[in-house]
Amino acid sequence: MQLTGIILAGGKSSRMGKDKALLELEGQTLLQRAIHFCQSFCGEILISSKSLKHKVDGIQIVSDEINDCGPIGGIYSCLKKSKNDWNFVISVDAPFVEIDFVSFLVAQKEDFDAVVPVHKSGREPLIALYNKNAIDDFKLQIESGNFKMYFLLQQIKTNFVSVDDWLDKYSDLFRNLNFPEDLNSVF
Repeated sequence: MQLTGIILAGGKSSRMGKDKALLELEGQTLLQRAIHFCQSFCGEILISSKSLKHKVDGIQIVSDEINDCGPIGGIYSCLKKSKNDWNFVISVDAPFVEIDFVSFLVAQKEDFDAVVPVHKSGREPLIALYNKNAIDDFKLQIESGNFKMYFLLQQIKTNFVSVDDWLDKYSDLFRNLNFPEDLNSVF
């Protein structure tokens, strides 16, 4: 199955205080890590951002068609540009996702519009799969002024997949780097 990797790199990084995509972890920026990760299983990669600092040769940057609506706007704009039906979305500040986990998500897609991991601490809509079938639903949700992914996922055919056992295997799987101390605690 062909997948497009959508890297959400256009956030404001207000809690971090600087552009998270350009922060370094183990000698690579978080953006470089996300690209390298997606290249191992995606035929196409799109970077959701409006910053020219995120430009990488051979990879398309997609600006939000509708500004200031958060991740839902970035996903929507990238789904419209994607060449593939299925799209793996990953937030640039989640550098600990594993390839076998993505394979697990892909195996859960069946005839759904989205596959979203769920664990005891909540849902992970920014490390998930989305089908282009949901584009119109994304648009309607954005036009309604409700930018919360939670509500969109209630409207589309979403497979909420329990992943607590994956957290036993990879405790940092969904760990986000949101604050400077998060980056420091990696080492």
